[in-house]
Amino acid sequence: MPVDCNQDPFLPVRAYNYVVRVAGKKTEQTVFCLPKFIIPDDKELVVEMNEKEGGRHQSFVVENSDLVRALTINELSVK
Repeated sequence: MPVDCNQDPFLPVRAYNYVVRVAGKKTEQTVFCLPKFIIPDDKELVVEMNEKEGGRHQSFVVENSDLVRALTINELSVK
């Protein structure tokens, strides 16, 4: 059963390589798995990340067309 995307906020159900600190001049990647949800065509999901005690903030937009192409992850196996 899909999650109500109007719920504010909803949290990931799983994370792979969850990073809480990134060293200077380094990059990291984290994969967040979200519960199944539907976004109406006239709405968009905005994902925001804020640096704790800092000024750097990132955000990106997910539209329904992005979700249509998403695959279900039953098991997360990363090489």
